[in-house]
Amino acid sequence: MKAYNKIVVASQLFERAHDMFESAESDTDYACSRLIAGAVVGIIAPVLKEQGGHPMHDLLARIANATAEPNDEKYCAGFFRAAYNSLKHSGSNRKGIKPSEDLEFEADVKREAAHMLDVAKADFSEIRVSTDVRNMCGESFIAVLESDREYA
Repeated sequence: MKAYNKIVVASQLFERAHDMFESAESDTDYACSRLIAGAVVGIIAPVLKEQGGHPMHDLLARIANATAEPNDEKYCAGFFRAAYNSLKHSGSNRKGIKPSEDLEFEADVKREAAHMLDVAKADFSEIRVSTDVRNMCGESFIAVLESDREYA
């Protein structure tokens, strides 16, 4: 078996999500980009949090909570991952929803993909990694990460 560095794999996944978004020919391409970028966030956000940073979804949840009306339900980071979670699985044991009752969702998948890419890029830009790990991520990833490109 081969060992992998999750940061390096996440950088490669981010590049795939970026490329898929840039060359998308269908909503399915955007959905795939969204899923891949969501996996990147799932790796990077906990590292950022451990390093004392604030993942973008957490910041968005704080803003939503601060601006919510008194009787509104409180938001959480999961609120901003709803479309991602809808694509990732069906059903919910916790909520008592059968998979067969959870096969449709509404989303603007291009906008959702753009949002998740922006979040992944923002979180990736904030984590601290060794020079060795950074070098393993590759020049094309670093170029995209350091670019002014915004997806949304």
